[in-house]
Formats: sequence, C-alpha cells, structure tokens
Amino acid sequence: MFKTPPKTPPNQYPSRSESDLRSLHVDESLQGTITQRAKRRCISEEVTQDNMDIFKSEIKVMISEFISAQNSRLDKLENHIIEIKNHYTEIKATNIDLEKSMTNISDQLLSLQQKITCLEKERNSMAARLSTLEGRVESFDRNLVKTSIELRNVPKREKETKSMLYDMINHLSRHLGIDKDPLNIRDIVRLPSKKEQSTSGLTVEFLNTLTKTKFLAAVKEFNKKNVDNKVCSTHLNIKTSQVIPIYITELLSPQMKRLFYLARNYAKINGYTYCWTSNGRVLLKKDSTSQSIVVKSEQHLQQLSMSQNK
Repeated sequence: MFKTPPKTPPNQYPSRSESDLRSLHVDESLQGTITQRAKRRCISEEVTQDNMDIFKSEIKVMISEFISAQNSRLDKLENHIIEIKNHYTEIKATNIDLEKSMTNISDQLLSLQQKITCLEKERNSMAARLSTLEGRVESFDRNLVKTSIELRNVPKREKETKSMLYDMINHLSRHLGIDKDPLNIRDIVRLPSKKEQSTSGLTVEFLNTLTKTKFLAAVKEFNKKNVDNKVCSTHLNIKTSQVIPIYITELLSPQMKRLFYLARNYAKINGYTYCWTSNGRVLLKKDSTSQSIVVKSEQHLQQLSMSQNK
C-alpha cells in the first residue's frame, strides 16, 4: 500500500536548496531595477483612426454645405412663393376688374340688342311704308306716261323746233295710213343726249290712250307688211346719208323700263319666244300656244326663275 504524502502546513514555504535560494535572491534584487516595456500599438490601427477622423470632418463639411444649399434654396422658394402670391393677388384684382368690365359690356350689349331690335322693327315699318310709296309713285308715273310713245334712234337736226317735230310725226302718220289731227297730239319732246351723238329719242304725248293704242297698232302692222322697209328716218322726212331705223314703243316709267330689260334677258336665257309691253305692263310668252305671263316685279322674275330650275 502507498501512503499519502503529508500536506504542507499553511504559511510555510516548501523547502529549497541552497542553489535555489541564491537564484531566488538574485531575481528579487534585479526585479526592482528592470522596467517592464509597454506593448506597442499596431500602425494600421492608427491610420484607420486618422482616416476615420478625416472622413468625419468631410462628412460634417458636406452636411454643412448641403444644409446651407438647402437653406438657400428654401429662401429662394420662399421668395418665389411670396412673388407668386403677390402676382396672384394682382391677377385676382385684375380679374375682378375684368368681371366688372364684362358685366358692364354685357349690359351695354343687351341694351344695344334691344335698340337694334327696335331699329329693325322701325326699319321693317319704314320699308313697308317705302314700298307703299314706291307703288304709289310708280302708279303716278304710269298715269303720266300712259298716253305717250317713244321714238328711239331719231336723227338730230340743226335748229330743231316744235313745228319741225310735229311735221315729222304727221309725215309718219301719212305713211302709216293714219289721218292724224294735230290737236290729238298734246306735246312732243326731244330727249336729252350727248352732243357727239347724232341720234336721240323723242316722246310723243297723245290726248288719250285710244289714239296711242291705234298709233302703235299701225306701226306694228306697217313693219309686218314692210319687212324690208320698216319705219326709218325716211318716213319721218329726215334726209340722211344712209337710212336709219326708227324704233317705236310705248313710253314706260323708269321702273318698268328696268323690268322690261330684265324680262328680255330672262326670256333669252329661258327660251321664251315673246317679250313685250302693253298698257304699261311687261308680258312674257313661251310660244304661240302658251298663256301670257304678266311680270309684276323683279321678285316675280326671281320666282319664275326658281320654278324654271326645279
């Protein structure tokens, strides 16, 4: 059996040899003179710390510059917003003024429209009255010329007198086979014309419409029988270098002259064979078998033209 070694009593050091004691003494004497060297830091850690400081300072500068730029932009935006608000206020005030002006203009336009409506009514009333007056004047003109005839293209003569004019009509009456009493002629007038023209018209006013109608009928019959020798300057006892044809029709009022002119053009365009006047009226006839049409006015011609085109 083995025995357990005895325990070392407390506060007692183990026994040492003399050599151990000497070495221990030397170590204790040297311990006071030798200083312990501190552990040296790593170079890479120092560089990293410096870079971190630089990075932090740069970040601070960037943030400071960014904040400054943002503040500047915000100031500009604020100024712009203030300007926009001012402009908006001005525009709003201008719009209010414009609304007032538009309201005034609208009221004025409404007033003008009412005035125009009244003026149109007055114009229509005046047009109706004018049409009535024109009708009366036309009727008066027709009554003035209802006993008169017109001779166109009659040669002029020097120092012409009323007696010479009466002699021309009497000479023509004998060729027409009409025994004319000078008392049946009320007046003969040479119509005005330009000096350079060698011919002009004559108006002959009879005492009654019956004499006028007989005279025109005789002229028509004479021209029908003498196709190659119709009424001309010779039949008026006017000596000229060449024979000048004379055209004799009933005298029309100015309005009926224009209507007769338009009716003749209408007859040519639309194939009407006959267009003539009788007792101050304008008549149209398609052919010898159709019925005569009395043209009353220019509007009547327009209606005929519209019905012709349908």
